[in-house]
Amino acid sequence: MSFKFRLESLLTYRRFQLDQCRQLMAEVMRDRANCEESMESLRGERELSLETIRNENSSGQVNIRRMASLRYDVSQLDQNTRELMSHFQRYEHQLQLCRQAVQQADAAVKALERLKEKQQKVDGAKQLKKSEIELQDAWAAVNLRS
Repeated sequence: MSFKFRLESLLTYRRFQLDQCRQLMAEVMRDRANCEESMESLRGERELSLETIRNENSSGQVNIRRMASLRYDVSQLDQNTRELMSHFQRYEHQLQLCRQAVQQADAAVKALERLKEKQQKVDGAKQLKKSEIELQDAWAAVNLRS
């Protein structure tokens, strides 16, 4: 008779939860990385616009409309950067929650796996004891008949 863990379906469910938590954490990490890349891109655009403003100012001739447009662009880039920073902070918070969820799910799976191993050992010991008793009974039956 083979061992059947009574909580196998719960263990399967907990493993599924752990996989789901890991997938969610990977998605949040990907979104966070994309957000970080976007912020770097905006910083580069902002620096380019500021450099253009500096060059325009140093040339001696100032095109007021162009300068106003560049300043507006810089302010829009700053606004977009602030929005992305807000998103980045939200991703950081979500990542922290995902890490906690993964730790909890992993602990639940490990606890069930330890319980399964313990019950397997107990069942194996019972099976061994049972087979020893059957062997002793068979030996006694053969040897005591004579």
